[in-house]
Amino acid sequence: MKIKISSFMRDELLRRKALYRDLFAGKPLDRLPVDVRVGIPSPYSVQEQFHDGEKQLEAALANAMSTWEHAPSSDCIPAMRPDLGCSCLASAFGAEYFWSDNPNQTPGIKDKILTLDGLSNQIAALPAPDPQRDGCLPEGLRRIKRFAEAGQGVIPVSLLDAAGGLNVAVDLLGMTELMMAFYDQPEAVHSLLDKIQILYAATIRAGIAAAGGEQNITSTDFEDVWYPEGWKGHVSDDISAGFGPDMYAEFSAPYHARIFEEFGAGGLHNCGPNPCHAAYVAHPLSPRSLDLSDQYSHDDLPKLKQSLRRKAFIYLFYCGGKKPVEWYREIMELMAPDVIVVPVFHVAPQDAPETLIYELHKVATEYSNRIDWGWKT
Repeated sequence: MKIKISSFMRDELLRRKALYRDLFAGKPLDRLPVDVRVGIPSPYSVQEQFHDGEKQLEAALANAMSTWEHAPSSDCIPAMRPDLGCSCLASAFGAEYFWSDNPNQTPGIKDKILTLDGLSNQIAALPAPDPQRDGCLPEGLRRIKRFAEAGQGVIPVSLLDAAGGLNVAVDLLGMTELMMAFYDQPEAVHSLLDKIQILYAATIRAGIAAAGGEQNITSTDFEDVWYPEGWKGHVSDDISAGFGPDMYAEFSAPYHARIFEEFGAGGLHNCGPNPCHAAYVAHPLSPRSLDLSDQYSHDDLPKLKQSLRRKAFIYLFYCGGKKPVEWYREIMELMAPDVIVVPVFHVAPQDAPETLIYELHKVATEYSNRIDWGWKT
């Protein structure tokens, strides 16, 4: 599967990467980035793409090239996502995938493999999985390699959706059981998270090798937003939406820090809500950015404005409702001058992407002029 890489794409890619390098470095920008992606309907269902890597690659390439074609003024770095679902690490521990009757539903875990009774002994007996051998990870690594080759060094790839330590723990143990274990068996939880983290880091290293090096990846996680060199580390923690900052400090931050220390403290994903918002950036190794869903995190923006000031910025994924430009202007009015928000939009070719970008750029320029620049160290 071969695509034509134009000189415009190569030159524009250099500009966009330089823009994000400056953003992460806290250098004042003439205009904040505006990330507009242009998608086209896939001829294949989600489950068809999960079961057939070539179909998934075909759809991913089509969307990347659609963004280059229909949104040449966007600051988006089109990327591809080799995807086997957010339970791929759990599958390596022996958990079995479950597929619903909905062809556009991603897989979950059929049955938990751990119970609270004798939890420590069960964790001790868990195997040490090998990403080259166990579960669906070998297929994931094969797809990363295939996608990276198809991208020809111009269209980067994400790594696998490893979900993060607590998400994997929920797959293996269950949400209610994990919450009980926080209080009743915290040492067992830490033992489990340590085993997960060892596999997580090994899978990241194997994914980078499969992609041909960090220069070909967006980040160490599923996120298809591009993170600069030295900032490739990215973690997910949707479970933190359900507990407080003390729990985050004990069961989330130390494990995130292990990824950030090795690969750079680039980003943290949580759809929202964000009860741990201040704890996100309280650790010495804290993420430079958050990527959040506006649907679940919009009400938290006033709190994030206080906790993230001059520490981190936000990639905020637009979820509809208000018109995009109106929505972005309201975000600017709320968050300036304290916190940068980079908006991420998914639109169709018929939505006049270039006209939209032109209007968004006006807001992004004003927003940049109002920012109190510089990161606290």
